[in-house]
Amino acid sequence: MSATYIYAIIPTGEEVVFDVAGMDNHDDRVYSIPHGDVAAVVSASPVVDYRGLKRDEAVRHLVAHQGVVEAVMQEFAVLPVKFGTVLPDQARVHRLLAQGRKLFRTALEKLTGLVQMEVVVLWGLEEVFQEIAQEEPIAGLKAQVQAQRPQEMLAERVAIGQMVKSSLERRRGELEARLVAPLREVAIDLVVNPPMDDRMVTNVALLMDRSGCQALERQLEALDKEFGGRLHFRCIGPLPPYSFATIEVRVPSFPEVDAARRSLGVGEMASLDEIKVRYRRAASRLHPDLNPQAPETQAHMAELTRAYELLTAYAESYGLGAEGAQQAVCSFHREAVEQTLLIALQGQTRLA
Repeated sequence: MSATYIYAIIPTGEEVVFDVAGMDNHDDRVYSIPHGDVAAVVSASPVVDYRGLKRDEAVRHLVAHQGVVEAVMQEFAVLPVKFGTVLPDQARVHRLLAQGRKLFRTALEKLTGLVQMEVVVLWGLEEVFQEIAQEEPIAGLKAQVQAQRPQEMLAERVAIGQMVKSSLERRRGELEARLVAPLREVAIDLVVNPPMDDRMVTNVALLMDRSGCQALERQLEALDKEFGGRLHFRCIGPLPPYSFATIEVRVPSFPEVDAARRSLGVGEMASLDEIKVRYRRAASRLHPDLNPQAPETQAHMAELTRAYELLTAYAESYGLGAEGAQQAVCSFHREAVEQTLLIALQGQTRLA
């Protein structure tokens, strides 16, 4: 049986076939695999490991992934699954749904009726640089440099470049603050993403009620008027809530989990609280601040932290749906590890 690619989790107990092309050119059937009252939207996977793809190939698959999720959201509330998520068979898909059902239902209930809108604001970079060139001391230093031969005053040329960059970042920060505040007023939640290049003032993802999209349009019109057309506003959406709730799924390796357990001195049965206690004890002995003369301490501390992060993710996933998850005892026996998927809800803010 071929591997199964997962696009999203939806709130239905029915098998649904979607009229949209999937990831596999040979089997484009996109459908849901239900388990109780939730389902995974899946198709056959043409690739097992998407991390090793070349950029153009990865982009092509990413576009297909997003196309499926956006088509599904026309019919259902969607909880997006991270791009490139593949499980080896449908039995693991059922395991994912059974293990994560409570988490998925809670997130889907909070996402019902909500969409993501993306606002990108651009400025005229040439005009901005012209304004910066008139600032002091940039203008005075630039005049001195222009009067010299190119090979002279190298340090001053470097200083000008640094001052221009600093001024550009300051102007962007001030503008971004003025833009984000009114956008936050019309959104349930908001994430400011890093600018992709110097032409971009800000790149904002907003979690919106569908009925609030008109309020966003009015706010953007008001901002455009306030800035006299000097900024260019782009509004994209509605989109699935990628920036606010995306499911990440990993299949743990028993040797890796077992090695992490041993490095922290955790037994074959332990709660999340016990794992945290073991980590704090080990960290107090190995922390480089307490052993500044031991060069290997930093590497040991990093290894210890990786082990702790893996065991924490395992214990949290093992205890999904359990009452008192901190105290719930999980098993680190091979059979238990191989039956447990590492499930995390990434990007959640007010959905938690």
